[in-house]
Amino acid sequence: MMPIGETLKNARMKKEYTFEYLEEATKIRAKYLKALEEEQYDVLPGPVYAKAFLRTYAKYLELDTEDIMMEYNVMANNAPAPPIVERKEIERESVVGGGGKKWRYLAAGAAVVALLAFNALYNTPKRAEDNKPDIPQTVQREPAGQNSTPENNKTPKDTVPQPVQGVRVVLKVSDDPSWMRVEADGNTIFSGTLEPGQMKDFKAEQRIFLHVGNAGAVEVSVNGKDLGRLGAVGKVEKKTFSVGEEPNLTQG
Repeated sequence: MMPIGETLKNARMKKEYTFEYLEEATKIRAKYLKALEEEQYDVLPGPVYAKAFLRTYAKYLELDTEDIMMEYNVMANNAPAPPIVERKEIERESVVGGGGKKWRYLAAGAAVVALLAFNALYNTPKRAEDNKPDIPQTVQREPAGQNSTPENNKTPKDTVPQPVQGVRVVLKVSDDPSWMRVEADGNTIFSGTLEPGQMKDFKAEQRIFLHVGNAGAVEVSVNGKDLGRLGAVGKVEKKTFSVGEEPNLTQG
């Protein structure tokens, strides 16, 4: 049977998933996913988390989780037990030196602090989103002076359609969730996962760049022109729309 790490890597590359996309989708940090593919299990927090992360990752890649876990258990059972002589020697030296109780109190306190920090880092429901920029959904850059007329002074004669200035991209997610990152004029203005039915409206003066993890679930409209879906289901797509160019889905 192919090694676990190679099996995971081949499945990920076949689906064209990036570690950045998988971190959002599985809620497992990218460095731990990479460690699983490289079979560097000592990088993971511990055996319990290694098994949980491995099962979640294999299931998301649509692999046979039972075969994967069976091979991991065989490998873990055949691994040599970690030496414990040094710890006993350290404890013996501490007791002889008269600082045994103090050392044990310090070790217990450090273990409690480490456990609390670990729980705060990995058990928070929206841990992956905490590292993403907090972009208000309703705030967009508007040309100076727009929408400054008081509501009570507006009349039907004032509501004259204005030409689109810059680039405006509207994204709508349907069917399945999709992770995406959006740049406006070189600055990241959104990074996160949208659920089916959610919509985002972005504006830029010169260009908008899209990096989408599940292109088949995202419908795009540029400057009012409906371009349909960005690509195939499960495919990662990168698209750029610039001012003055006819919007289409063939540009990179």
